[in-house]
Amino acid sequence: MSDLPTRPGSRVLRAADAARWIDGFAFIEAAHEEARCVRENSAQWLEQARAEGFEHARQEGAERAAALLAQTSVDVDRYLAGLETSLAELALGIARQVLGEIDERERLLRCTAQALAAFRQDQALTLHVPGAEVEGLRQHLAHAPLPLHSLSIEGDDQLEAGQARLGGPAGSVELGLEAQLDNLRRALLPLAEGDSR
Repeated sequence: MSDLPTRPGSRVLRAADAARWIDGFAFIEAAHEEARCVRENSAQWLEQARAEGFEHARQEGAERAAALLAQTSVDVDRYLAGLETSLAELALGIARQVLGEIDERERLLRCTAQALAAFRQDQALTLHVPGAEVEGLRQHLAHAPLPLHSLSIEGDDQLEAGQARLGGPAGSVELGLEAQLDNLRRALLPLAEGDSR
Protein backbone atom coordinates (compact mmCIF):
# COMPACT_ATOMS: atom_id res chain seq x y z
CA MET A 1 0.00 0.00 0.00
CA SER A 2 2.92 2.35 0.47
CA ASP A 3 3.58 2.40 -3.32
CA LEU A 4 0.26 4.11 -3.98
CA PRO A 5 0.23 7.92 -4.24
CA THR A 6 -1.23 9.68 -1.24
CA ARG A 7 -2.35 12.75 -3.24
CA PRO A 8 -2.85 13.83 -6.83
CA GLY A 9 0.21 14.63 -8.91
CA SER A 10 -0.86 18.25 -9.63
CA ARG A 11 -2.66 20.99 -7.74
CA VAL A 12 -5.34 21.52 -10.30
CA LEU A 13 -7.58 18.57 -11.12
CA ARG A 14 -10.37 18.12 -13.51
CA ALA A 15 -13.74 17.31 -11.94
CA ALA A 16 -13.68 13.71 -13.23
CA ASP A 17 -10.18 13.14 -11.76
CA ALA A 18 -11.17 14.79 -8.47
CA ALA A 19 -14.20 12.47 -8.19
CA ARG A 20 -11.96 9.47 -8.77
CA TRP A 21 -9.52 10.66 -6.13
CA ILE A 22 -12.35 11.21 -3.65
CA ASP A 23 -13.83 7.80 -4.46
CA GLY A 24 -10.39 6.18 -4.14
CA PHE A 25 -9.74 7.74 -0.74
CA ALA A 26 -13.23 6.71 0.38
CA PHE A 27 -12.55 3.18 -0.89
CA ILE A 28 -9.20 3.04 0.93
CA GLU A 29 -10.78 4.37 4.12
CA ALA A 30 -13.55 1.76 3.83
CA ALA A 31 -10.93 -0.98 3.28
CA HIS A 32 -9.01 0.18 6.37
CA GLU A 33 -12.22 0.17 8.40
CA GLU A 34 -13.12 -3.30 7.13
CA ALA A 35 -9.62 -4.59 7.98
CA ARG A 36 -9.92 -3.12 11.49
CA CYS A 37 -13.30 -4.85 11.95
CA VAL A 38 -11.89 -8.14 10.66
CA ARG A 39 -8.97 -7.89 13.12
CA GLU A 40 -11.29 -7.14 16.04
CA ASN A 41 -13.70 -9.92 15.08
CA SER A 42 -10.81 -12.34 14.56
CA ALA A 43 -9.49 -11.57 18.04
CA GLN A 44 -12.96 -12.14 19.53
CA TRP A 45 -13.46 -15.35 17.56
CA LEU A 46 -10.02 -16.57 18.57
CA GLU A 47 -10.70 -15.84 22.26
CA GLN A 48 -14.10 -17.54 22.03
CA ALA A 49 -12.59 -20.58 20.26
CA ARG A 50 -9.88 -20.82 22.94
CA ALA A 51 -12.47 -20.65 25.72
CA GLU A 52 -14.65 -23.29 24.03
CA GLY A 53 -11.63 -25.52 23.41
CA PHE A 54 -10.48 -25.15 27.02
CA GLU A 55 -13.97 -25.96 28.36
CA HIS A 56 -14.30 -28.96 26.04
CA ALA A 57 -10.87 -30.26 27.09
CA ARG A 58 -11.71 -29.70 30.78
CA GLN A 59 -14.97 -31.65 30.45
CA GLU A 60 -13.27 -34.46 28.53
CA GLY A 61 -10.50 -34.59 31.13
CA ALA A 62 -13.04 -34.73 33.97
CA GLU A 63 -14.91 -37.57 32.21
CA ARG A 64 -11.69 -39.51 31.67
CA ALA A 65 -10.62 -38.94 35.28
CA ALA A 66 -14.02 -40.18 36.52
CA ALA A 67 -13.80 -43.27 34.29
CA LEU A 68 -10.23 -43.96 35.45
CA LEU A 69 -11.25 -43.53 39.09
CA ALA A 70 -14.19 -45.92 38.65
CA GLN A 71 -11.96 -48.51 36.94
CA THR A 72 -9.31 -48.13 39.64
CA SER A 73 -11.97 -48.64 42.31
CA VAL A 74 -13.15 -51.83 40.58
CA ASP A 75 -9.54 -53.05 40.26
CA VAL A 76 -8.82 -52.33 43.95
CA ASP A 77 -12.02 -54.13 45.02
CA ARG A 78 -11.10 -57.12 42.86
CA TYR A 79 -7.55 -57.14 44.26
CA LEU A 80 -8.77 -56.92 47.87
CA ALA A 81 -11.31 -59.70 47.29
CA GLY A 82 -8.53 -61.88 45.91
CA LEU A 83 -6.27 -60.89 48.77
CA GLU A 84 -8.95 -61.80 51.31
CA THR A 85 -9.32 -65.23 49.75
CA SER A 86 -5.54 -65.68 49.57
CA LEU A 87 -5.07 -64.70 53.21
CA ALA A 88 -7.84 -67.05 54.32
CA GLU A 89 -6.30 -69.89 52.28
CA LEU A 90 -2.88 -69.06 53.79
CA ALA A 91 -4.33 -69.13 57.33
CA LEU A 92 -6.03 -72.46 56.62
CA GLY A 93 -2.80 -73.86 55.17
CA ILE A 94 -0.82 -72.78 58.22
CA ALA A 95 -3.46 -74.22 60.57
CA ARG A 96 -3.44 -77.48 58.61
CA GLN A 97 0.38 -77.62 58.73
CA VAL A 98 0.63 -76.81 62.45
CA LEU A 99 -2.20 -79.14 63.43
CA GLY A 100 -0.88 -81.81 61.09
CA GLU A 101 2.36 -81.95 63.11
CA ILE A 102 0.47 -82.97 66.26
CA ASP A 103 -0.17 -86.68 66.76
CA GLU A 104 -3.73 -87.49 65.68
CA ARG A 105 -4.65 -89.02 69.04
CA GLU A 106 -3.20 -86.05 70.91
CA ARG A 107 -5.05 -83.62 68.63
CA LEU A 108 -8.32 -85.49 69.15
CA LEU A 109 -7.88 -85.49 72.93
CA ARG A 110 -7.09 -81.77 72.97
CA CYS A 111 -10.20 -81.00 70.93
CA THR A 112 -12.23 -83.20 73.24
CA ALA A 113 -10.81 -81.51 76.36
CA GLN A 114 -11.74 -78.10 74.98
CA ALA A 115 -15.23 -79.31 74.13
CA LEU A 116 -15.59 -80.78 77.64
CA ALA A 117 -14.59 -77.46 79.15
CA ALA A 118 -17.39 -75.84 77.16
CA PHE A 119 -19.99 -78.39 78.41
CA ARG A 120 -20.95 -78.81 82.00
CA GLN A 121 -18.64 -81.21 83.78
CA ASP A 122 -21.44 -83.48 85.01
CA GLN A 123 -22.79 -84.33 81.56
CA ALA A 124 -22.11 -87.77 80.18
CA LEU A 125 -20.27 -87.38 76.89
CA THR A 126 -19.32 -90.00 74.33
CA LEU A 127 -16.48 -89.73 71.84
CA HIS A 128 -17.33 -91.58 68.62
CA VAL A 129 -14.28 -92.61 66.57
CA PRO A 130 -13.60 -95.15 63.79
CA GLY A 131 -13.76 -98.69 65.20
CA ALA A 132 -10.08 -99.38 64.48
CA GLU A 133 -8.97 -96.45 66.68
CA VAL A 134 -10.98 -97.25 69.83
CA GLU A 135 -8.37 -99.32 71.73
CA GLY A 136 -5.42 -97.05 70.95
CA LEU A 137 -7.41 -94.01 71.99
CA ARG A 138 -8.57 -95.64 75.26
CA GLN A 139 -4.93 -96.40 76.14
CA HIS A 140 -3.92 -92.84 75.29
CA LEU A 141 -6.86 -91.54 77.35
CA ALA A 142 -5.61 -93.42 80.42
CA HIS A 143 -2.64 -91.00 80.55
CA ALA A 144 -4.76 -87.91 79.77
CA PRO A 145 -5.67 -85.08 82.18
CA LEU A 146 -8.36 -85.81 84.78
CA PRO A 147 -11.39 -84.16 83.03
CA LEU A 148 -11.06 -86.66 80.17
CA HIS A 149 -11.45 -89.73 82.41
CA SER A 150 -15.26 -89.28 82.50
CA LEU A 151 -15.36 -89.59 78.71
CA SER A 152 -16.67 -92.77 77.15
CA ILE A 153 -15.22 -93.88 73.78
CA GLU A 154 -17.24 -95.85 71.23
CA GLY A 155 -16.50 -97.08 67.75
CA ASP A 156 -18.53 -95.86 64.76
CA ASP A 157 -18.05 -97.73 61.49
CA GLN A 158 -19.40 -94.77 59.50
CA LEU A 159 -16.46 -92.59 60.53
CA GLU A 160 -13.20 -92.64 58.58
CA ALA A 161 -9.67 -92.22 59.92
CA GLY A 162 -9.15 -88.71 61.32
CA GLN A 163 -12.88 -88.18 61.93
CA ALA A 164 -14.47 -87.97 65.37
CA ARG A 165 -17.73 -86.81 66.91
CA LEU A 166 -18.35 -85.78 70.51
CA GLY A 167 -21.95 -86.40 71.55
CA GLY A 168 -24.04 -85.74 74.61
CA PRO A 169 -27.64 -85.10 75.64
CA ALA A 170 -27.48 -81.52 74.30
CA GLY A 171 -26.18 -82.46 70.84
CA SER A 172 -22.99 -83.40 69.04
CA VAL A 173 -20.03 -81.68 67.42
CA GLU A 174 -17.59 -82.87 64.76
CA LEU A 175 -14.03 -82.89 66.14
CA GLY A 176 -12.02 -84.13 63.17
CA LEU A 177 -9.36 -81.85 61.73
CA GLU A 178 -10.96 -81.72 58.29
CA ALA A 179 -14.41 -80.93 59.75
CA GLN A 180 -12.96 -78.11 61.84
CA LEU A 181 -10.98 -76.72 58.91
CA ASP A 182 -14.09 -76.92 56.70
CA ASN A 183 -16.04 -74.96 59.33
CA LEU A 184 -13.21 -72.44 59.49
CA ARG A 185 -13.14 -72.19 55.69
CA ARG A 186 -16.90 -71.53 55.56
CA ALA A 187 -16.53 -68.85 58.23
CA LEU A 188 -13.60 -67.14 56.50
CA LEU A 189 -14.78 -67.49 52.91
CA PRO A 190 -18.59 -67.27 52.89
CA LEU A 191 -18.67 -65.66 49.44
CA ALA A 192 -16.19 -68.11 47.96
CA GLU A 193 -18.49 -70.97 48.97
CA GLY A 194 -21.47 -69.33 47.23
CA ASP A 195 -23.07 -68.37 50.56
CA SER A 196 -24.78 -64.95 50.22
CA ARG A 197 -25.19 -63.98 53.85
